[in-house]
Amino acid sequence: MDWGRVWTAKNWERLLVGNLNSTGEAGGLLLTLEIGLLSIVLATILGAVIGLMRHSSRAILYLPALVYIEILRNVPLLILVFWAYFVPPYFGVQTSKFVSVLVALTLFTSAYIAEIVRGGIRAIPVGTLDAARALGLSWVQSQLRIVLPIAFYNMIPALSGRYVVAIKNTSLAFLIGLSDLTEVGKQISNLLMTSPVEVYATLILIYFVVNALLSQGMRLLENRRRFGKLFARF
Repeated sequence: MDWGRVWTAKNWERLLVGNLNSTGEAGGLLLTLEIGLLSIVLATILGAVIGLMRHSSRAILYLPALVYIEILRNVPLLILVFWAYFVPPYFGVQTSKFVSVLVALTLFTSAYIAEIVRGGIRAIPVGTLDAARALGLSWVQSQLRIVLPIAFYNMIPALSGRYVVAIKNTSLAFLIGLSDLTEVGKQISNLLMTSPVEVYATLILIYFVVNALLSQGMRLLENRRRFGKLFARF
C-alpha cells in the first residue's frame, strides 16, 4: 500500500474541503459536517414539537403527529432524498441539491426524534407536571422549564445514537450529485484506479472519528451539572 502516493496535499484538500479554495463551493468532509450538523439541529427542534403533539391527548394534535411519524419512519431515506430533489421542480419550485438533502435528512431524523421525545416525556412521573402547575407555571412554561429538560436528559443516549445515524446518512448525498465526503472519496479512488483500499479505509477512519467525537460530546451532557448549566441559560 502506497499511502504517500494516494494522499498528496491536493487529495487531502479535496477530501476535507472540496473545491472551496478554487470555486468557493464546500465539499468533502466540510460539506458532510454542514449537512449533518444542520440537519441534527433542525430535526431536534422539529422532533421536539412533533413529539409534544404526539404526547397530547387532543386528537387535533396527536393525529397529524402520528401520521407524520408513521409515514416518515416507514419510507426509505433514499426515496425521501429523491422526492425532495425531483418533486419541487415538478411544481415549479427550484431548490438546490444541498437544500434537498437537508430537507430529506431533517424530516427523516425528526420522525425518530419525535418518538424519542414522546418516550422521554412519558417516563416522567405525572406528579412532576402537577408540581410545576402548583408553582403557578403555565402549561408552556412547565413544558419548557421542567418537562423537556428532564426528558432530554433521559433521552441523551437515544439521541446520541440517532445523531450518529444522521451523520452516516449524509453519505446518500452523492446520489444526487453533491460532493460530500463519500463522493469525493469515490472520485479520488476512480482517479487513482489502483488504491481503493487506502481511500475507503481513510473514509472509514474519518467517519469513525467524527461520530466518536459526537458521541463523546453527548456523553459529556450526561453529567447533570453540565446539563443543568446548559438549560439554565434558557
